[in-house]
Amino acid sequence: MHNKISPINPLKTTDNNIDIHTAENKTSSSEDTVAPYRHKRKTQARSLIVREKLVAVATPLFSEFGYDAISVKDIESAANLKRGSLLYHFHSKQEFWKASADSLFNLIKEQRHIRMAVLRDVAPLEGVAMLIRFNIRMAAQYPEIGRFIAQEARTKSWRLEYIVDTHVKPGCQSLKKYLSDALQLDDTQFVHWYYIMFSAAGTIYTYGPECQLLFDLDCQQEHIINAHTEILVDMLLGKHRQV
Repeated sequence: MHNKISPINPLKTTDNNIDIHTAENKTSSSEDTVAPYRHKRKTQARSLIVREKLVAVATPLFSEFGYDAISVKDIESAANLKRGSLLYHFHSKQEFWKASADSLFNLIKEQRHIRMAVLRDVAPLEGVAMLIRFNIRMAAQYPEIGRFIAQEARTKSWRLEYIVDTHVKPGCQSLKKYLSDALQLDDTQFVHWYYIMFSAAGTIYTYGPECQLLFDLDCQQEHIINAHTEILVDMLLGKHRQV
């Protein structure tokens, strides 16, 4: 007696009984889920590129000419982007300026933290010399920081408050604690030492074009940076090294 063979259902496999239409629907559903995600990632990547381009273009403009002298249109034109791009990505000129300031000052923030962490392992005067050398190197590498601060530091404004509270004051406080102990400075002495050090460290690089015209000197040359460093270390630490 022959066994009865059931007719094959074309919509099902004979081994695992998986509905082909169901599998196709699941694949389609999975692709429908992934596609928007991929599109979102591409959109975010493009947005990041545009944001970074705007900041990169605007930072030297703010450093050279100041906030009020540069318009949103100026920045978009310099970045070769269509009108409305800046406000679309940053919502306001104020928020965009803050992003530009953050980008600029963050260039040295991490390196400063590393230097401060190392100081506990060196003698106090050598630690001070390291800090002087570090600040000269940063001033030479990023002269736009000095120019950016110079644009804002002359007048009280929300921009100056933002720079001081967000970026300058935290570094100043850690520096004060270290220098007050290492050099036995009181509060008033630290204020003078702070401005003498930062002014002397950075002015030659902030005013690089003037230095070139006045002395026919390229202050970015390595031997000039080294000479500037040693002179300033001797000036600021000479008395303490003789004790």
